Formats: sequence, structure tokens, C-alpha cells
Amino acid sequence: MPAVPLGCHCRPGALSPAARRHRRLPLVAATAATPAKAAGEAAVGWRGSDAFTPLGDRVDAPPLSLPPITSRRRVVLVRHGQSTWNAEGRIQGSSDFSRLTAKGEAQAETARSMLEGESFSSLFVSPLARARQTADIVARGQGLEPRVLPALREIDLYSFQGLVKSEGKERFGEAFAAWQRDPSGFEIDGHAPVRELWHRGSAAWQHVLTEGGADAAEGRTPCALVVAHNAVNQALLGTALGLPPRFFRRLLQSNGATSVLDFEPPPCPGAPPRVTVDRLNQSPGSPFKTDDAGRPTASRVVIVRHAATEGSSDGLLLGSLDEPLSALGVVQAGKVAELMMGLQIDSLLTSPARRCASTAELIAGLQGARRFGGGPARPRSGLDRVLLLPELRNLDVGLWEGQPGALVRGTPLPDNAEDLGEFWARTDAAWQRVLTEAAPRSAIMGGGAAGGGGGGSGSGRTVVVVAHAAVAAALVCHCLGLGPEGLPLFRFAAGGVTVVDFPDGPAVPGGGVLRTLNHTAHLGQWAVPITPPDDGSEVCGIDGCF
Repeated sequence: MPAVPLGCHCRPGALSPAARRHRRLPLVAATAATPAKAAGEAAVGWRGSDAFTPLGDRVDAPPLSLPPITSRRRVVLVRHGQSTWNAEGRIQGSSDFSRLTAKGEAQAETARSMLEGESFSSLFVSPLARARQTADIVARGQGLEPRVLPALREIDLYSFQGLVKSEGKERFGEAFAAWQRDPSGFEIDGHAPVRELWHRGSAAWQHVLTEGGADAAEGRTPCALVVAHNAVNQALLGTALGLPPRFFRRLLQSNGATSVLDFEPPPCPGAPPRVTVDRLNQSPGSPFKTDDAGRPTASRVVIVRHAATEGSSDGLLLGSLDEPLSALGVVQAGKVAELMMGLQIDSLLTSPARRCASTAELIAGLQGARRFGGGPARPRSGLDRVLLLPELRNLDVGLWEGQPGALVRGTPLPDNAEDLGEFWARTDAAWQRVLTEAAPRSAIMGGGAAGGGGGGSGSGRTVVVVAHAAVAAALVCHCLGLGPEGLPLFRFAAGGVTVVDFPDGPAVPGGGVLRTLNHTAHLGQWAVPITPPDDGSEVCGIDGCF
């Protein structure tokens, strides 16, 4: 497979005919109808219309193309805190009866503290009260005028809105089962909720990417803050990355969590922006905790990018160079190891490179340590060694090795770099090995008791993989069923943690769910800020992003 140039991913036709015909939605929502019942009381069912019906944005049509941009932009998505209907397990959809609980307000406060000191140029918010309450807390002190964008409301679920799961099963039977089984193909009341949502999410980008960026602080990329909901945030992520509606429920959004996307002007005129996920679903809580944003997991894979080295901190492309951890890297690796003390790890795989193996050894070293608070030491859960997996070695970038990434940005890989096809094949082999390690022990050994590392049903295992940015990007792409062109979509910082859950086990094709990607909150003051200076040092291409 030929090398793909860094920074030039042109697709003809930046805007589809549908996009050119698209009329922007109004920024201010229609006046909501007075709720027939107060928040917390029994729900009012779908009556064929609501406050958003006149907008005409419930369209089962392909997503619009991203609008063209001429300068780099960053967008931070925040999901609202826990609502009264979240706490009840009630389907909210685009209804506006619920409000934040005390826990939800605390989650919003935690999100605010995570964003404290960051600089935002604009604020877009859903018209629904639970999101607007969250925005009032998260953006407090930012001095931003909120722009209410109806396209950011939660998914329209029509007759399902207001029901708890048991009521849905009882009243709608097979239709409710179809919603659980195949949401992107599901239809109700003459509507296709997820496909409509994907179109509406693409319409929201027409505003978010083209408005409110002129007031960015000097030396910083314009950064928009968007406060909305679980499903619509998934649609924003999916449409930005070019993922179809079948990816619904595979990009989780927890209450109060943040996701960050970067948009860069394309090097080819007329092409859509190039998009990179800087982090996904960085929750105020533990990245391993299963909450309302997802099903319990049967097996779990945790991907860790090695901690810092002197070269990686200086923005050098290391490739196959074998550097040890720096003093900062040792601190970061210790933070990662502490984060994982609560996990029961069954397998720990690592690239043979010293920077990866040292990170893995620190993680393994704390697996038998005492719990915080002076509790008893816990058993070692079957983790008795660190496995070196040659297939996890970094991409060899040839003449680029040891060079500053900023100097080679936008140029093709050297001729003596590793062939991309070979890299793709070996990382696929590594991913298959990881899935084998994550399978129930009976599947690995041909019988016997299953391991209990994965949580959920207790039948699966927890596997930790320590690797490089390029390899981490490849593993995520293999998980999601993307090709090599997906490598530039994901960024991995030193010490960043990515969690992939398998609710139905790793043997089910297409079953991997991204719970979080590039989570760095555990690094404390050594974490990457949400709005870093725009110094052009980051490199995103076929070698991943770092």
C-alpha cells in the first residue's frame, strides 16, 4: 500500500448539493409548550407535534458535509449532568420535563473545575433545560453569551419519550426490542430517530464551525464550548468523523464528561476540514466506571500510550528509536499505575520498546499493592508477567526518526519508512491477539472457569495494552472497523488511557464500544490542557497524532 501524505486527505466536493441548499436553523428555539405535568411526574406521551415541529429539521437524509474553514478550530463537547429522568431510568429524548439532580449539579461543577483556566471563544447550548442548567454552571465566569441552538437538542424519540425500560417492553414489545437491537435502522411514528439525529447533528456543525471564533485569546486556537446531550453529542462526533449512524452507542458520552475535537483547514482547496479527536468522554469520574451511558461490559481492553521521554516531550518523531522514560515520564507512568490499581487486570501486553515496557512494569508492580485507605492487599488476579508483543512495536518512519514533527508536517513519509500496508497487517495481528486475551478463559483454554476481570457478566477479562501513538490509533481503527485512512482521526498523549468495552464479548464483530479515548485527567498538573497554545508542534497523519 502506498504511503499517504501527511495533512492532505482531499475528498472532491466539499459541500454536497443538499448542503448548498441547506437553510440554517434559527439560533433561538421556538417557545416551548407549557408542560402538562411538572418535572418528576408521569411523562406526557408524544402527541404528534411539539415545540420543535415547526423547525422542519426531522429529516431522514444523509448528513451535510462539514462547512469549509480557513483557520484551525477546536470544539469541546460537554454532556449535561445527571437529570431527574436519568436518575429514574426514564427515556428523555427531546422532552423538557427533567431538571438536574443534586448529583448532576455536582457533576457540572466538576466539569467546570476541569475546564477552569481554559479560554473559550463561543458557547452553544441545547434549548433543553437540563443542558442549559449545565451550561450556566460549566461556563460560569467565562463571560460568554450562550447561543441556543435547537439542532443540539437530544434525540427525538416520539412515543418512547417518558417511558422507563419496563414500560417500553410492556407497551411496545418487538418495537422496543428493535430499538435496543438496531437503533440506526429503527423507525417509530413514521420517523427514523437515529438517522434524523445524524442529519441534525451535521446541521449543527454549520453554526458551530462558522460562528463565534473571532474572539479567541491571542495565540490560541478559537475554541467553542458546546453543552448538549448523550445522543446528539454522539451524532456530532460521528458526523465530524464521517462515521455512519450505525456507530450510535459506540462513542459513549457520560454525564458531565467532555470530548474534544480539532478541525484544521484542508491543504486542498474546497475539501472539508481535517478532523482529529483529541479526547473522547473524559468523565469527571473514573474512566473505568460503568454508568448510565452504556451497558455493563463483559470484557474490556485498556490501551495506554507510553509515558513521556525526552524526545517525545521535545516533539521529536521517535519511530523505532528506543528511548527510556524521562523523569516526567516516570511520574506519568506512576499516575497511570495508580489509576489502574482498582482494576483486576488479567493480561498485560506491551511493545518491546523501553518506554512502553517501563510503563507496563510500573502498572504491573502496583497490581498486588494494598488498596488505598489501608485495606488488605488484594490477590494478583492471574497477572504474573508482562508479555512483550513484537507486533506492538512503533511505526518505523525512516529518515524522519529523531526529527522534529513540526518540520515534516504535511509531507509524505520517506521512502525508507515502513510500508503502511505492512504496518496495518501487523497491528491487525496484534489486535486479534488482544481480542484472544480478552475472551473468556474457557474460550482460551478450551474449558474451565471463566475469568472475572471484565466486570458486567464476569465472563470476560480485562486486558491492558501499552504501546505507541501510531499503534494505539491503529488498534482503535481495527476495533471500529476503519481502514488506514482512520489513523489521523485520533490523538494520544503521553500517559493517555483509552478504554474499549465489549458488552457482548470480544467475539461479536463490531461490538467494541469506546468508553473513553486519550483520558489524561489522572495526570493532574501534567495533563494536556483543553485549550493549549497553537504552536503548530502537533503532528497528525498516518503515524497517529501526538
